[in-house]
Amino acid sequence: MERVTVVIVDDEVLARKGLQALVERRTDCEVVAVCANGREAASRIAELEPGVILLDIQMPEVTGFDVLAQLPPGRQPAVIFVTAYDEHAVRAFEARALDYILKPVSPARLDAALDRALARIRDCRLAEYGRTVLEAVATLQGGAAAGAGRRPPSADWLERLMIKDGVAIHFVEVPDIDWIEGADYYVTIHAGGKSFLYRESLRHLEERLDPACFLRIHVSAIVNLGKVREIRRGFGGHYTVVLADGKKLPVSRRRKKELLDLGAARFGLKG
Repeated sequence: MERVTVVIVDDEVLARKGLQALVERRTDCEVVAVCANGREAASRIAELEPGVILLDIQMPEVTGFDVLAQLPPGRQPAVIFVTAYDEHAVRAFEARALDYILKPVSPARLDAALDRALARIRDCRLAEYGRTVLEAVATLQGGAAAGAGRRPPSADWLERLMIKDGVAIHFVEVPDIDWIEGADYYVTIHAGGKSFLYRESLRHLEERLDPACFLRIHVSAIVNLGKVREIRRGFGGHYTVVLADGKKLPVSRRRKKELLDLGAARFGLKG
């Protein structure tokens, strides 16, 4: 993959230099502009169309949020907010920022955010294909849902999760979730090889997820159907879901019929 272009925006000289030094340690990123204010940033971002923006929030006259509001429609970069204040986290979440890093910035924390940004950029190459697959799955499951008495389609299904982990705040896109593991009043979100603890019951979270994309296969497990590689049939009529990363999850007898009715034949069965 070619190097991903990065624009750094911060009104503090030391912060700009520090971020630039950290980014330039990497062989997969290239800093193409370093901006000292939001006005300059909006112009340079529109001109360069970078893959990633490292963006301060509190800047004089033109804030980081103002910069995002001025971006032209169409190709949107991965936005990583870098700020000294955590009270903007909710608004950053609403602005669809990919990550939110608190100053002082550690090399490991910035690397993790950039790794995630690069992974998202790679995934975007398959975005159109992914949308086509999801539409096909939704169509397939929509007919079955009507017959099975499942919830009707809604424009209000959950799209993102904001998860606090100590001083870090993670934004997890719902389509990136592989599966969800329930335990009492908490769940563990498994996404892209990482796990996040989230304070909500599995039942309540299930009610907020699009049933065309997510299915509860066990009393303690919900899977993203778009991440299912196959469904295996074992001895005694037991079934196992195999995810794209190889993770195997048992299907309860109670949930087996619903899973099969929703198009298990699409994934193939193995005895």
